Amino acid sequence: MRFHPDHFYRPVAELRQLFAQLAPPEDAQLQGFFRAHWIGPLWMRRSGPATLALTGLPGWQGKRFLGQGQATNVLKMRGQELEALRMQVVHGPSQIDAQPAASLLYGDEAPRPWRWVRDELRALDERMILGITIVDRPWLRHFHFPFLLERAS
Repeated sequence: MRFHPDHFYRPVAELRQLFAQLAPPEDAQLQGFFRAHWIGPLWMRRSGPATLALTGLPGWQGKRFLGQGQATNVLKMRGQELEALRMQVVHGPSQIDAQPAASLLYGDEAPRPWRWVRDELRALDERMILGITIVDRPWLRHFHFPFLLERAS
């Protein structure tokens, strides 16, 4: 089945259930640029870009996997692509369901709120990755913010 971002305009609970059925992406898959798609309920798709802009990622376009366990966010500002907030790719149990996942960690040196953020990834197929953002703070830990990454052609 070929996935399309419109298939993911669903409640977060349904996206979490789908996430639980998927396997983590292989290291070989995590190479190059993946364009971001806003998914989930309408309020998340509409508020997502503004929320990321307020927290330091204006014009977020997606993620670039650099190899050797490193990744970065890609922004588009004034017509130029920029990289921001490097991440470490770590494989281990998901905080969502304790099953294997690839996680992107920003590290303790990252600005707030990113030092508390963990993006967990599982593969839909060879070109699409379902991600869920978790903010590791007591009042936010149980909220999950889904996103979709699609390999750029």
